[in-house]
Amino acid sequence: MKAYKLNLEIIIAAVGVFSLIIFSLVLIIFHIAGVETLGGIVLSYGYIIAPTGLLWILSDKYLWHTKLFQIVHKPLNIPPDLRGRWEGTLENADGSEPQKFVIEVKQTLTSLSVHSFSSIGYSISIVPEITSSHNEENFTLCYLWHGQINASIKDIHQIEQFYGYTMLHLHEHESPKILKGPYFTNRISSQTRGGIQLTWVSHKLKRKLE
Repeated sequence: MKAYKLNLEIIIAAVGVFSLIIFSLVLIIFHIAGVETLGGIVLSYGYIIAPTGLLWILSDKYLWHTKLFQIVHKPLNIPPDLRGRWEGTLENADGSEPQKFVIEVKQTLTSLSVHSFSSIGYSISIVPEITSSHNEENFTLCYLWHGQINASIKDIHQIEQFYGYTMLHLHEHESPKILKGPYFTNRISSQTRGGIQLTWVSHKLKRKLE
């Protein structure tokens, strides 16, 4: 299961191609250009569209998390930079011993995914979002996720899969940054809930607990 969202990259490319077609038809219909000169005009138009598309790709993948973009994040609603590996602990409300817990965040300007790892299993986000307070000063990483208990813990033919929801409040002015908040699950055997506290470690993703 995964979130069903618009494929913005394909949409932007399709809009660019469609606009070129419309532009060409307008030139021909209104006799602004002949077929023999159309190629050169369309090519010139492409020189305008291509840099715009390239700028969008660069902004989505790389530029959004630079200091310049983050300074003006409020008017543009640019999300805080959560990319990378976060390590810490998970405490279950049942009073059991805290366990080591890790999340890894993959993020661009328009996409977000969260993988988590613990000593007993792992999870993948289904619907991740970054929310803010009304004054847009405080941010929270919220995500519905699909979890699975490791085969080493349960018999491989009885692997337990379940769902949960996590809300991690960002303390971005701490050094290093901290994520802290509650979680709960719908585990059939024993519904669980508790708290998580994580500290940002690095941008390197390891895809495992360690």
